[in-house]
Order: sequence, then structure tokens, then C-alpha cells
Amino acid sequence: MAEIVNIQIGQTLPKDRWLEAAENLGRAFPMIARWFELQNFEGQGKEDAEAFMSDATLALVALQFVGNCAADRCRFIAIPKKDGGKT
Repeated sequence: MAEIVNIQIGQTLPKDRWLEAAENLGRAFPMIARWFELQNFEGQGKEDAEAFMSDATLALVALQFVGNCAADRCRFIAIPKKDGGKT
């Protein structure tokens, strides 16, 4: 019996797409943080904005890492909508 060496399911994205996504989100995240600050939910606007930016920075680093080092290793599987339509 033959040994299964590698099975790949899903699709990959090119390196440039990962880096473009990081760049786009890098511009959007500060605006979202500012929104948290302005909304000032429960008097915690500044803290919420800082916490969001900490998480956003981590996400940007991850996107940039994948784009620069692992684009060929990250795969996506499209999940259909509940009503059976396309994603």
C-alpha cells in the first residue's frame, strides 16, 4: 500500500494579496480605534481603542508574516452560505 505524503485542500493567495490586505487594514484600523474612542462605551473609549489597536497590530504582523514567509502554506476553503448560495 502506498504512503500518503501530502493532501492539500482549498486555495492559496499570492504573496502580494496578503501584503495588500495588511496595508489596507493598516489604514483602516486607526479609524476604527478612533471610533471606539469617540463612542466612549461605559467611559472606556481610550482603553477600548488601545486594546483594539493592540489586537490590530498583532493581526497586521501575522498578515505580513504570511505574505513574506508562508503564503504558499496558508490555504482557504470556501464555506457556502446557509441557504445553499455561493460564498
